[in-house]
Amino acid sequence: MKTKRNLIQLCLLGVLLLSVAVVKADQFGDFTYASDGTNVTITGYTGSNGVVMIPGTIADLPVTSIGDWAFYATSVTNVLIPDSVTNIGDGAFFDCLSLTNVTIGSSVTSIGDWTFGFCPSLMSVCGRGNGPSLGGGNVFYGNLATIYYLSGATNWGPMFDGHPAILWNPPVPFTYTTNSDGITLTITGYTGSGGAVTIPSSINFLPVTSIGDSAFYLSSIASITIPDSVTNIGDGAFDSCATLTTVTIPNSVTSIGDWAFAFCSYLISFTIPDNITHIGDAAFAECTSLTSVTIPDSVTSIGQTTFYYCASLTNVVVPNGVTNIGNGAFAGCAGLPGITLPNSVTSIESAAFSGCASLASITIPDGVTSIGGEAFGDCFSLTNVMIPNGVTSIGSGAFHGCLSLTAVTIPNSVTSIESSVFEYCSSLSSVTIPNGVTSIGDDAFNGTSLTSVTIPNSVTSIGGEAFYSCTSLTNVTIPNSVTSIGGGAFGYCSFSSITIPNSVTSVGSWAFGSCANLTTVMIPNSLSIIESFAFVGCTSLTNVTIPDSVTNIGSEAFMGCSSVVSLN
Repeated sequence: MKTKRNLIQLCLLGVLLLSVAVVKADQFGDFTYASDGTNVTITGYTGSNGVVMIPGTIADLPVTSIGDWAFYATSVTNVLIPDSVTNIGDGAFFDCLSLTNVTIGSSVTSIGDWTFGFCPSLMSVCGRGNGPSLGGGNVFYGNLATIYYLSGATNWGPMFDGHPAILWNPPVPFTYTTNSDGITLTITGYTGSGGAVTIPSSINFLPVTSIGDSAFYLSSIASITIPDSVTNIGDGAFDSCATLTTVTIPNSVTSIGDWAFAFCSYLISFTIPDNITHIGDAAFAECTSLTSVTIPDSVTSIGQTTFYYCASLTNVVVPNGVTNIGNGAFAGCAGLPGITLPNSVTSIESAAFSGCASLASITIPDGVTSIGGEAFGDCFSLTNVMIPNGVTSIGSGAFHGCLSLTAVTIPNSVTSIESSVFEYCSSLSSVTIPNGVTSIGDDAFNGTSLTSVTIPNSVTSIGGEAFYSCTSLTNVTIPNSVTSIGGGAFGYCSFSSITIPNSVTSVGSWAFGSCANLTTVMIPNSLSIIESFAFVGCTSLTNVTIPDSVTNIGSEAFMGCSSVVSLN
């Protein structure tokens, strides 16, 4: 047999050399090809991969032919020929000793002689169309391949070129579509009855590479096993699969879409594959039973609301390499006791950890430059937070409602304290506002337990209700840099005296309302108007000096100031 094979090879070698000598080939990836301006013929393979998927198009032209001897003596093991191909030339896969499986596209009408000759490992040939014509009697010479064909196809018969031909018609509970490459499939729907589901690696001899958008939406599946042929899980692929408890995802998957597993309320744990770089927005939103998730080092970004309201989540590690925690990424994860953020993180976006009621402490990495609005809002158990020196922006309400937060140091890099940043942090008794801050926003420290605050000379404006209802605040100094004090800025505070500097040109309504311990106030020459209710309810106020610059005193500005004995 070996001698015969060698003789045949020698006889055919001249044909091979002649055929390649007259072909001028271009290169596309691992393939050489020739084009007549309308169609493309594959002329050779230069790659080292065993599994080969021949492209359906090259340079925007259809690949319609596999040329003579194109894969001669290569190390391919599994070859998928696209539906665009109509002809496979002589000896195209001759002497491919490792070739075990070939899928022939649905449009192939002719196969040349010796095409699969001396492929001793070839066990299966899968035909997607009708049986093609053969260019000789040695097409499958030297192998024991079985031919498989699909329901409705013709010209195969019980035997094909001396090899058994078998109808391939396994039922699958899926709907699917052929992708634009003509050689892969996307699962588009599920027609089964639920329970444990395994997605096949191929359907009708084409590999399944994608789970389409909403493919299993609202399905009653209990578990899903995804094959290693799949690289992409689409948006909402398993959205609202309320009975899904177990998911097996291979490392071949590189993309998990938005809302992919959202509202899978019985999903308990999840391991994200090693090749994922981005977890889609709301991918696991409201997976209320999810207790643990493993995020691989390949992930660089956690999307918006990715783990939104995963209320049972207690264990998650954010890997090195993640640079961004998206809006609401862990919002509502009420059972999360703590989390460590790697130094690679530079941005914590709005509401990223909002409503993490069990979060007791967090270390913000030195590389973070911005903390979004409501980032840690309503983290009721948060007692300690270190804001690094690189942070330049702390968004509105960033620590709003952190009832257990007792002290905070704002770094010198921050130039503005936005509205409601520490509002209702009822245990906050100490804060350091750095030099460089130019404005203190509305409600910034509303409802805190501050006893003393030093406002630096860089501040020019104090927003409305900035220190409202700070009932423990007994000592405050307003610097000469301040030009405006917003309405209700110091309402319900407990200091006994206040000096409004000459730099102030505007004091809002109720600015010092209900400061029941205030006994003395000096109004500067820079003011021309005392707004309505400015000192309403200051029941201990005895002495007020009003300069000649004041031309208008608003209604009820001193209403309830029952102790005033001197109004000059």
